[in-house]
Amino acid sequence: MKLSPTEIYQGRKVFLIGSTGFLGKVTLSMLLYRFPNVGRVYVTVRARSQEESETRFWNNVITAPPFDPLRERYGDALEGFIKDKVVIVGGDIGDTNLGYTEEQAQAIADDIDVVINSAGNVTFNPTLESALRTNVVGTQNVIAFARRMRRPALVHVSTCFVAGNRTGPVWESDPVLGYFPRRDELEGFEFSPEQEIRDCAKLAERVREETKDAMMVARFREQARRRLNEEGRDADDPDALGLAVARERKVWTRTRLTDLGIERAAWWGWPNIYTYTKSLGEQLVAAQTDMVRSIVRPSIVESAISYPFPGWNEGFTTTAPLIFIAFKGQTQIPADDKLVLDITPVDQVAAVMIAVAAEACVEEPRLVHQAAMGDTNPINMRRIVSLVGLYKRKHFKEKETGIRFVNEIAARMETHTVTQERFEKTSTPMIHQAAKRASSLLDRVRPRWGGGRITEVVDRVKERVDRVEAITRETEEAFEMFRPFMVENSYIFRADNVRSLFARIRKDEQQLLPWHPEKIDWYDYWMNIHFGGLKKWVFPTLEEDMREQPKRVYTYRDLLELFETSTKRHATRVAMRIERDGRQEQYTYADLRELATRAGAFLASEGIKPGDRVILLSHNAPEWGMT
Repeated sequence: MKLSPTEIYQGRKVFLIGSTGFLGKVTLSMLLYRFPNVGRVYVTVRARSQEESETRFWNNVITAPPFDPLRERYGDALEGFIKDKVVIVGGDIGDTNLGYTEEQAQAIADDIDVVINSAGNVTFNPTLESALRTNVVGTQNVIAFARRMRRPALVHVSTCFVAGNRTGPVWESDPVLGYFPRRDELEGFEFSPEQEIRDCAKLAERVREETKDAMMVARFREQARRRLNEEGRDADDPDALGLAVARERKVWTRTRLTDLGIERAAWWGWPNIYTYTKSLGEQLVAAQTDMVRSIVRPSIVESAISYPFPGWNEGFTTTAPLIFIAFKGQTQIPADDKLVLDITPVDQVAAVMIAVAAEACVEEPRLVHQAAMGDTNPINMRRIVSLVGLYKRKHFKEKETGIRFVNEIAARMETHTVTQERFEKTSTPMIHQAAKRASSLLDRVRPRWGGGRITEVVDRVKERVDRVEAITRETEEAFEMFRPFMVENSYIFRADNVRSLFARIRKDEQQLLPWHPEKIDWYDYWMNIHFGGLKKWVFPTLEEDMREQPKRVYTYRDLLELFETSTKRHATRVAMRIERDGRQEQYTYADLRELATRAGAFLASEGIKPGDRVILLSHNAPEWGMT
């Protein structure tokens, strides 16, 4: 039977969770633009209050470029249209009832026909706790909320890369419940998402208990004192020290939870915490066999091909940092030439989500829909890197700013793929190690006392070497993060269910929800759409993030704090010298603090109070400064 999304959405009400993200904004805009007859769309905008949620929606969401088509259509009437169609309900999927009261949750559930959950923590390796809260516990809360509906119907957005570390075709019909990538190695083991949730909670609790260990407490205190001294602050100030210790404990806890999450994900066969927790989340959805549910798995979501306009992009997408690094001079890209990097334009993914949600309103969709293009129109890493090189050459030849000679050289520096082994021996990792060794050597040769001009020269050289070390470290980390998807795992994500679904949509409505991987010319997409979109919408943010930040300098609260801190930090160094009666006298900073304290005590004993004025009459001598 043919599906008519226009008829299905007529008067129906949708609950869209995650409307503020890159994919969420495009989905909301497309739904309202292509199906203005939709009854109502409830949207979650996380904030501390309902008023703040509404302010954030009107200031940050509706004003964003994805809503340009609606602005062009409705003009001054857009605000009225949005107020008629959109209900802003705040909420947080990490909280029970999504953060609503019982009455609020039930009122929303009674009024909706389908839930679309596109919320998620998309950082590759956040702390295990934060990823679980959004991607797993959040999914549990969404399922519980959907069960309040008269006819529970849930469309859950996951990712194709829950496949984990493996190679070959990934079918939509592959088992979801109990899946883990190393199942063939660990034959006979039953994987339970519920058990994983319990085990991870215990893991986090053990980490928190570890922070109370006497040795760890001493370590945090030592690190806090060192940091305060580096910042020029008083390490003996109990308030400053207490805050610094708490910070060290928090940083250690976050790092430890991230490391343990990466270790646990790798053990089961996932390349990072993101794919591990997204798999747990979709397994929870798959287990709900007594309700209407479907999982939409996009591949790599990138620049729009047509809606809201060609090239729209936002945030930290997968290809952006790699292309940005290439534009900054990185010529060697570690990649498997033949590996297919599956990329899907954001508007094509939004169309799949809206189509699956329409089907879920009237019948039971298939469990998994992979919004991927690699099985129909693949593009491999060699082709992608060659296109990056072509656009880079074009960019620097047309560049009007900067030094022309330098631009000419940059245009001729060809970007090309290399093996992982060659990359490590001849590119960024090698330079990074050399910079680390140089920095360590400069630390050893720097004069500890005095040194004058030599110390200044060493410090300037070390500052530049440390900058090289930081840049190469960040570049190496970026390539390491994407290594599973560019070098190791050669996936072919099958999209048979998506094709079957779109084949059922009435021909006269197919232009409303376009899905046409076979029609995409990748040369045109990359050269004329994607690169331009990244340059306009994403690279300025990356440029700002990678710009060298000035060294943080602590601002003292007042002169007293400056005096107290400085005299303690440099207690043994000479503060004042004078020759009197043929004899050299000198006072250290510790002496200065002690004698100044005595002078202050004397003035106080004479009845001098804060705010009083005192005239000092003296010839030039240390006592004048001490007083």
